Amino acid sequence: MDIAIHSAWILTMQNNALGIIKDGTIIVENDEIQYVGQTSGSNYKSADVIIDGNNKVVMPGLVNSHIHTSLQLLRGGAQDLPEIEWMNKGIGPLARHLKPEDLVLGSKIGVLEGIRTGTTTFSEYTRDVENLVDNVYLEFGARVVATETINEVAQTNRAKLKPTDLYEFDQSKGEDALKKNEDLFRKYRHIDTVTCLYGPQALDMVSLDTLNTVKERAKENQSKMHIHVAQGGRERIQIQERFGKDASTVKVLQKEGLLDEFLIGVHCHDTDREEKKAMVDSGVKMVGCPSSISMIDGIMPPIYDFHKLGGDVGIATDQAPGTGNHNLFREMRTISLLTKTYYKDPTLLPAWQVLQIATVGGTKVLGLDRQTGTLEVGKKADIITVDLDNYLLTPVVSYPFHTFIPNFVYSGTGMEVDNVIINGKIVLENKIFVRINEDELLQKANRRARKIYFDASDDWKKTGSKMVKDVERGLL
Repeated sequence: MDIAIHSAWILTMQNNALGIIKDGTIIVENDEIQYVGQTSGSNYKSADVIIDGNNKVVMPGLVNSHIHTSLQLLRGGAQDLPEIEWMNKGIGPLARHLKPEDLVLGSKIGVLEGIRTGTTTFSEYTRDVENLVDNVYLEFGARVVATETINEVAQTNRAKLKPTDLYEFDQSKGEDALKKNEDLFRKYRHIDTVTCLYGPQALDMVSLDTLNTVKERAKENQSKMHIHVAQGGRERIQIQERFGKDASTVKVLQKEGLLDEFLIGVHCHDTDREEKKAMVDSGVKMVGCPSSISMIDGIMPPIYDFHKLGGDVGIATDQAPGTGNHNLFREMRTISLLTKTYYKDPTLLPAWQVLQIATVGGTKVLGLDRQTGTLEVGKKADIITVDLDNYLLTPVVSYPFHTFIPNFVYSGTGMEVDNVIINGKIVLENKIFVRINEDELLQKANRRARKIYFDASDDWKKTGSKMVKDVERGLL
């Protein structure tokens, strides 16, 4: 099927600029872009599907560089907690009551939210990720970078552990997860919309032996390790207890020869400037999750720092119980405002820059920049259109500059996205999902979530977390 979008504003995101085209047309044949340019030079009328782009902006789909969609049914279940409690006393008691089918249902809700707000590529990071690829991403037609979580922490009730109690490792658990990770590369090697990464969870959750094995496998498969790095006080305590009081995640990774171009570091907020520079100088890619890390750790992720040092940076939502959303328009606004406030400089991370980070920046981090991230002939057709005809993006002014650039980031909600094309196929058309019964899924998700919370209530109350105390005071 040929698709043409004509008479629109186009942001190509090429050549380290936005590549703004007035009265532009983009033509898609099969899964690739065949024409990008002025409407007057196009033959758009011969396309099978023609979309009038008047008062719309056409741009590359957004790239969510690190996401856990399977916990979507726990959104709202672990907010406003101390960082040290979030994992073991917040998420843990609820997550133990999730069934395998809940993970798929939650993922469907999370991916739908992402697509509806303009995301076309999802870097999904979870256990049994194959299940989500088969039952969510392929079904919905979304582009996915599948990463199997490799975790060696023994099955214990971590809610009972003190922060200084070291997690016990079960290396056979890591070996099983690595085998699952390897199987992904074989299974999906011929599917255009699926690529794979290796997912050792974090230095405090995987042995060094396993990390070194994973790195060798990543090199052999011309892939990367996607790992949580220096995520706050809980991780630092574990690293210092395991490696010594002067140790840090980055120092240990550097000593072991694991800081290099095969590493994608997520979060990275518990790092100093020297450590950040060492990561960038070594070719490490970085992903920041603004809302999630603000919510869980009370810290701003160092997206600006890595970008200023010359590193490749992506932006992401992490998981819904932390961030509260899978909406990259919200994430762009959040990181821009946090950065301006933290450094007391309103010029930092301007709208055009975070738009680049959310598109071509994410593809560079994930190794997809030869396929997607910009609108140019020969690239895969991952395209969104944004309707400018609404209150939040009004006024629409194009001279002497384009108001829709800052308005996208500071005023938009993502719900202004009205068409989404992924790999040349229309997934969202005039704000309606083409193949998905959205209302039915939402109703099912609400019914199931109520049952999960009810079943988990006793376990949750026994943790005595700050959130439990807030409920006892009538605040939740």
